[in-house]
Amino acid sequence: MERITTQEVIDWGKLFLDKSEKEITAEELKEQKKYAILIQNPNDKALLSKMLDESSQIRDNKKLARRMKLLIERYGVPEFFGTADNILLHLFTSFGYWFDFISMPIFKKRLRSDTSKVIINEKPSLLTQHLNSRRSQQIGQNVNLLGEVVLGDGEAEKRYLHYLEALKDPKINYISIKISGIYAQINALNYAKNKTELCSLLARIYKQAMDYPYVNDKGEKENKFVNLDMEEYKDTELTLDVFKTVLSYPEFKNLSAGIVVQAYLPDAWDFQTELLEFARKRVEEGGAPLKMRLVKGANLQMESIVSSLKGWQNPVLDTKIKVDANYLHILDRALQPENAKALRVGVASHNFFSIGYAYLLGQRNGVDEFVTFEMLEGMANHLPRVMRQLGKQIILYTPVVNDEHFLNAVSYLVRRLDENTGVDNFLSYSFNLKVDSKQWNFLQKQFEEAYQLKHQMISKPKRNQNRLTNEREFPLPENTIFKNEPDTNFDLRQNREWADEIRKS
Repeated sequence: MERITTQEVIDWGKLFLDKSEKEITAEELKEQKKYAILIQNPNDKALLSKMLDESSQIRDNKKLARRMKLLIERYGVPEFFGTADNILLHLFTSFGYWFDFISMPIFKKRLRSDTSKVIINEKPSLLTQHLNSRRSQQIGQNVNLLGEVVLGDGEAEKRYLHYLEALKDPKINYISIKISGIYAQINALNYAKNKTELCSLLARIYKQAMDYPYVNDKGEKENKFVNLDMEEYKDTELTLDVFKTVLSYPEFKNLSAGIVVQAYLPDAWDFQTELLEFARKRVEEGGAPLKMRLVKGANLQMESIVSSLKGWQNPVLDTKIKVDANYLHILDRALQPENAKALRVGVASHNFFSIGYAYLLGQRNGVDEFVTFEMLEGMANHLPRVMRQLGKQIILYTPVVNDEHFLNAVSYLVRRLDENTGVDNFLSYSFNLKVDSKQWNFLQKQFEEAYQLKHQMISKPKRNQNRLTNEREFPLPENTIFKNEPDTNFDLRQNREWADEIRKS
């Protein structure tokens, strides 16, 4: 098939930016300018991240008030705050912190209000209003239920029941779940039992999606859609294994469901291969097609920290250019007609060039009907409207939380703030973006380099420790500084086999 050129994508990006400039409202433009100031000032970003994080960790208002005072004195009043907020913060650091019983509830209420477009309130009246509004705009909602951290069986059961209850809501037709959110006992050395119990849990969720169908705009009943999120690298194999196993049960032959593939993993191509083989065989046998939601990745910091502590290779690609190249590489195969019909594609990105490449390739290959474009709720809300004007299916990944657990959801905000304002991240440059500006040229060059690299991407996992062969993961030359042997990584299949042999002996 004829290839999409970089110039075609760049031209599309210019037209898309022009349309987005005409679509953005005065209120949204004001928000964009505020975010631009935040991103351009690392000091403000650090302060906001710490304020969000610590407000979720410190439950004693008196301690929190004094901590907020120290942070503001250390970092200064943020530039992105308006005049009124500046005055209030100065008053708070002068004497307001003494009245924590007044100031902290106000602070938390303001935090909830200011983040209401990014994290939707689960209160039935407010959630219904939001879902109805998006439905009238013909913009889909992938509901992501946030809540307390799952540390034990009690929290896992609450989250699990929460998912089941949400699927009863006639307004919700699409949710995302995480295996770590419904099961607290994941342990690599207990893989078989983990898989058995997770399959049972996921099967009930799929059954719920069928038992409480959604009525579409045509008045027709449809099964609700359940998307399985990917998390840390350690859970990738188990997540995919559970997904395939449960969807092989006869009762789910006609149920469509989805799973995430993370392009920042060099072995993402292998995961896609496994999914494609499963989906094509399923469709050939008369089953419903499945869906791959393609993201660039969302756990970079955690992967880096764990790798450092354990002495393992970081499992993700080491540059943003390589991540983007792998994303395009995976799209090339995903959007081939014989593949897209069996494994639908969710193009999850805010990057004009990644979106444009998928848009043009989908059109050229005649697979438009099998592709959705997916973005984050509350992040550049005018862009989904532009995609709808172009006649594309849009789905927003929508975090939802009730007031009781709102502070637990702050970790989501901190992570999104960190991910989306990185020095190489597209959203960092998208606020007030102009064609041929310094920012535009940087992003265009980034895309051109990724495009040139996409056919050179090799699917090879970075973590290849193998205790069966008794080889060092990091062979060291002579006369080097002492370095500990890395911990055994039981998330790797070969090392679990090694452990099983020891148990049997």
